[in-house]
Amino acid sequence: MTQSSGVRIRTRLADVVTGRDDVLLDDADRRELIRVERALAEVGQSARYVVVEDRPGVPIGLLPIYPVTRPYRVTPHPRLVLGGSRVTRGWRTGCYLGSLGRASGLVVVAPGAEPKPVREALVRDAWRLVTAEADQLDFACFPLLDAESLAAVLPQVASQNPTLVTSDEAYIPILFDSFAGYLATQPRKRQGMITRELRRFQEAGLRIVELDLRTHHPRLAPLLRDVERRYTVAGTVEDYASYLAGIAEALGDQATCLAACREGDPTGQDPVAFTVVSRQDTVRRIRCWGCDHSRVEGTYAYFTMVIYEPLRRAIAAGARKLVLGRGSIEAKRRRGAELDRKTSVAVALNPIDGTR
Repeated sequence: MTQSSGVRIRTRLADVVTGRDDVLLDDADRRELIRVERALAEVGQSARYVVVEDRPGVPIGLLPIYPVTRPYRVTPHPRLVLGGSRVTRGWRTGCYLGSLGRASGLVVVAPGAEPKPVREALVRDAWRLVTAEADQLDFACFPLLDAESLAAVLPQVASQNPTLVTSDEAYIPILFDSFAGYLATQPRKRQGMITRELRRFQEAGLRIVELDLRTHHPRLAPLLRDVERRYTVAGTVEDYASYLAGIAEALGDQATCLAACREGDPTGQDPVAFTVVSRQDTVRRIRCWGCDHSRVEGTYAYFTMVIYEPLRRAIAAGARKLVLGRGSIEAKRRRGAELDRKTSVAVALNPIDGTR
């Protein structure tokens, strides 16, 4: 950073990055930020972006801030982000800094910039903005931070009794050139387990087809809601349809939708399960998973759709990493996944006991 460096607050991503050739964001992150900005606009809300500029008009750092309020159509309730922590009792209105809690926190530093001072400037000014509005907010949360971002956040919030929640994100490093190579890296008993699960999926009469998410999202939304309702607080079918449509619009051909269908349904008109996989350079990431539990029970559709088939395709495409996300961590480890530790940091701005 130079003497002419400055921190700005923007309300439109278009005022920060000018297009695909902008060096601040890679294309996948840019598309995701656009998706969230559009989704917020549909419910009458807006993001803010803390931006560090090396000189006027030349951004070298970015940190998004997202509003959180009922009915949580775009931004999830903090209880979900913080793994069910009881500290969220009474929290209704607040903000997320860096992400919505479904993906790793985004504290962006441009290539060639000094990472540490840029991160510190982003977090410092973002926290000043939040604390200036503290009387209107129940909480503020930095979800799913890596070690470098966590080091920038903790000094800013240390005096406010922050809650830290750690969680693991599972991933498979692709160090083999075929699915058979993946199997060969597993212990013999696991090889047998994986083979049996794949066979059970096939014997159940299920097949995998690739669907256009832009046109099929209405029939996939109930499957996503079925999973969310089983494990978390679910929104409406319309909320999930809007979420999937947003992914399709923002990510375009960087998102692939795989659907499990019964024999006799060659075009995927009645899918029983689906997965959306996004592409970012040599990384593939599971974005979401949905199913009709009553129709896939005992078929191992989850492992086939979330691990085996995406991994098979990632290997064929020359990818180096498949990110499986959080949840079912031990089951993923038993199928060859490694873990990446993330930390979410939350602060109660208006605790229910009236203390600060």
